[in-house]
Amino acid sequence: MKVKDVVQVMDVIAPPRLAEEGDRIGLQVGDPDADVKRLLVTLSPSAATLAQAKAERVEMIVSHHPLIFRPLAAVTQATATERLVAGLIRNGISFFAAHTNYDSAPGGVNDVLAAELGLTACRPLMYANTRLRKVVVFVPKEHVEKVFDAICEAGAGRLGDYSHCTFRSEGTGTFRPLEGANPFIGKQGVIERVPEVRLESIVPEERVGDVIAAIRRSHPYEVPAFDTLPLETARREPGLGRVGELAKPMPLHAFAGMVGRKLGVPGIRYAGNDAKRVKSVALCGGAGSEFYREAWRAGCDAFVTGDVKYHIFIECEELGLAIIDAGHGHTELPGVRALHGKLAELLRGVKVLMSEAEDNLVKRA
Repeated sequence: MKVKDVVQVMDVIAPPRLAEEGDRIGLQVGDPDADVKRLLVTLSPSAATLAQAKAERVEMIVSHHPLIFRPLAAVTQATATERLVAGLIRNGISFFAAHTNYDSAPGGVNDVLAAELGLTACRPLMYANTRLRKVVVFVPKEHVEKVFDAICEAGAGRLGDYSHCTFRSEGTGTFRPLEGANPFIGKQGVIERVPEVRLESIVPEERVGDVIAAIRRSHPYEVPAFDTLPLETARREPGLGRVGELAKPMPLHAFAGMVGRKLGVPGIRYAGNDAKRVKSVALCGGAGSEFYREAWRAGCDAFVTGDVKYHIFIECEELGLAIIDAGHGHTELPGVRALHGKLAELLRGVKVLMSEAEDNLVKRA
């Protein structure tokens, strides 16, 4: 299996279109054509993660948190990020990140966290609209399958739980190569008529550049003909967070204790009336405390997330919304462990390992 094959599997598990704007996801270090026999799944890139990867002789790391958040001006090993990038390259280890796209994805961080806390009847706390474009390309009949495979691999033709969704119609293309042209078909100065296929598909706006690049790579013509057309419709996608129901209401202090036990969080922090009955729960794995108003508007009794700042505890107290800080990593680790299980099942012939670094990263006295 190649790095690009793992990327393709990850793009199904955590579709890139679900990532928040500006998030740094995807293959950040490595060669798409490199072989992968051993793979390490981790929550975050760190020196400990790299050390385990080297010791286990893995060829690829799949991480929840990205390694490169901002463009690097140099790789001089002056910073932790630069040292990790250099170490990965030096040891031939590819690095891939699925961040907010895996948070929002069905079966991702927030769905796994909701299941871990025993929530039912779950729905997204927020939704995202993906803007779509139609890409149309005209291809000689004998080359249509090559172009079809290339554009679909680049992100075209994905609708819900389906991939490779396109439409084809046949017609005749005409052109006359002028002086200086190097035509794939025909001769300079002669009008050519070629049986062609109009191949069209829907593409998320952020993947249009990748699809056009795939057309240019796979199309036989010196100058391929294609159109990109904006669509009025947008696709409503699951976004960050989830809302669900407990099987039975419980007092806030009991619910907070249950969250701590389920996620292995000692000394959990929370705010609210201890006697308050909790039935409806919102959650957002990681640093999601900025979405407390969305949880309040959804009519929830409590909101579970991580990295809660002091002033947000006060805001929630005044709103009557109980808020529980279960830790950034603790709320995400169940989803990362679930990702390890999925990849172990899907990547035939690849040994998939789970990072040991997270358990020792943040300590409590």
